[in-house]
Amino acid sequence: MTEPLVIGTAQGIPGRLSYGKFEAVRLPSGGDDHFPVVIAQGREDGPTLWITANIHGNEVTGLAALHKLLDDELAARLRGALVAVPTLNPSGLVERSRSAHYLGGDDPNRLFPARVQNPETKLPSALQAAYARLFEVMKSTADYLIDLHCMGVQSIPIALRDPVYYTDKSEKGAAGRLFETVNAMQEAFGLSIINEFGGGEYLRQDLHRSVSGAMLNCAYIPAFTVELGGYPSVEPAARDAAVAGLRNVMRWAGMLDGAPEPVTGIKRIDPGYPVRRARHPNVPCGCIVHYLVEVGDRVEPGQPVAELRDIYGRPVGEGGLLRSDYDGFVVAFHRGVVYYENETVITMAVRDDGEMVLPYPA
Repeated sequence: MTEPLVIGTAQGIPGRLSYGKFEAVRLPSGGDDHFPVVIAQGREDGPTLWITANIHGNEVTGLAALHKLLDDELAARLRGALVAVPTLNPSGLVERSRSAHYLGGDDPNRLFPARVQNPETKLPSALQAAYARLFEVMKSTADYLIDLHCMGVQSIPIALRDPVYYTDKSEKGAAGRLFETVNAMQEAFGLSIINEFGGGEYLRQDLHRSVSGAMLNCAYIPAFTVELGGYPSVEPAARDAAVAGLRNVMRWAGMLDGAPEPVTGIKRIDPGYPVRRARHPNVPCGCIVHYLVEVGDRVEPGQPVAELRDIYGRPVGEGGLLRSDYDGFVVAFHRGVVYYENETVITMAVRDDGEMVLPYPA
C-alpha cells in the first residue's frame, strides 16, 4: 500500500479515520441499502486488513467490537490500513433478522463467489450482485480478512478454521502455506480454534461461499470467521475479547507495535489436538429442553447433556435424557427451550483427524 485507499466513497486519510459507503441494493421505494465503510489509514506503508461484521443481521457483537476498536489513535499508530465494514446486511440489522427482507430467507453468508461451483440456475439476487462487486474490491486490496459473527443463543467465543482447497497438485504447496498463515493469525487472535465441518459437509453447506470461505478458497487470501458468543444482544466480554484479538492480529501482521495483550474474560478450550464443529445431539421428538451442561464444558460419550420434557413437565424420549455420543466440548446452545423432532440442540467441538488441505472433489 503506497497511497490512500479508496473503498466506495470512503477515502483514506493518513493517521485518521475516514468514512463512506459502498452502494449495495437499490430499493424500489427509493434510496438504497449500502455497506458502511470505515478506513483507518496509517501514516506508514504496511498490510491491509479487512474486518467485516453483521452479515447475519441479528448477530451484533462484532459490530459493537468495531465501534470500540476504531478511533483516530489507532489510525495514528497504524502501519498499513484497516478497512472495516460494520454491517454486510443493513436490511437484516434494522429488521433484527438473520437474513435480509429481500432475500426470501436465504442465508446471505452463502452468496459470495466460489472458485469451483455448480452452474447458477437463476440470476443472482440484488444482494448477491452487491457482494460480487464488493468481493472484487476486497480481492484487489486485502492482505488479510476477519469476519465477525455470533453463534447460538449462548456460546463460547471461537475462531473457525476453514479447509483450504486446491484444484490441481501444483497448487497443493501454496494451499498448505495459506493454511499455515491462517493458523498463525488465529493463534495471534487468542480464541479457541475449531475446525469447520469435514470437507464434504463444508462444501454441501456452501461454506466456501461465506465471506471468509470465499476470500480463502476463491481469492487465496488468509481469512477466518470469528464467533463472538450468543445473539441477539451484545456480550461485553466477547466484544472486549474481539477488540484485543483484532489488535493482536495487527501486531502479528506488523501493523501495530507492542507485545500481544491478554484476551481475558472468556472460556477457552485447548485439548492439545485438533477439534471440529459438530452439531450433536438431536432430540427424538418435539419437546422442552433443559440443559444439564454449560458452554465450555467437556462431555464424555453417554453423558446426559439435557433433560427432555413435554409441556406438562413429564419426561419424554429415552428416560427423559438426551446423551452425547462424543467425547468433546460444548460450544453453543442453538436456541431456547422449544425444539421440534430431529432438531439439534448443541454445537460441540469433537476430535478431528481429517485433512484440512484438500483437492476439490471431482
